[in-house]
Amino acid sequence: MKIAPFQLERYFAQYEFNTRYLLSSSDCESLTLPELLSYADADSLRLWSELSLGYTESAGHPLLREEIAEMYPNLTSAQILGAAPEEAIFLLMNALLKKGDHVISIFPAYQSLYEVPRSLGCELTFQPLKLEAGKWHLDLEALQAQIRPETRLIIMNFPHNPTGFLPTQEEFAALVQIAREHDLYLFNDEMYRLMEYSKDDCLPGV
Repeated sequence: MKIAPFQLERYFAQYEFNTRYLLSSSDCESLTLPELLSYADADSLRLWSELSLGYTESAGHPLLREEIAEMYPNLTSAQILGAAPEEAIFLLMNALLKKGDHVISIFPAYQSLYEVPRSLGCELTFQPLKLEAGKWHLDLEALQAQIRPETRLIIMNFPHNPTGFLPTQEEFAALVQIAREHDLYLFNDEMYRLMEYSKDDCLPGV
């Protein structure tokens, strides 16, 4: 397997820590450790103060998995796997895809989302977001027209990086229905979930 160079990370390696004004990062200002711990309850503070720098369960700490499961009504903590995003993307794509599969990916996107399938020998079709009347839009009809008999996976990213686009609940439900009708996997990178302006805009986990 040969994966194309990750251009974004090469860019940050060159400029992120030696540029006076960095305007290209997508993350918000970080909290200091004392600021973060000020939000913790007594049990969490105890866990932190008694933290041992050793291995935990390979699927992730049970308490962390329980908290994640609370966000997804259809999942239990036993169905949750805690992993770094890059690792999770790599593992999932390798589990689902094989050479010759067709993959549809939103664009622009985090490079791993489409380069890992490409490195596996999959054929890739980009589904770009469109800017209409000053607003970003995902053309579901155009996406559906891209589906082939060998299509296996649709890759999305909501809330979207870098545009911030978020489909409505109805649009997302229509996307899920398209995947179901064609018996496709739908992968949604939720890196920025819970950063919506309103909790009502948060998309359901499916």
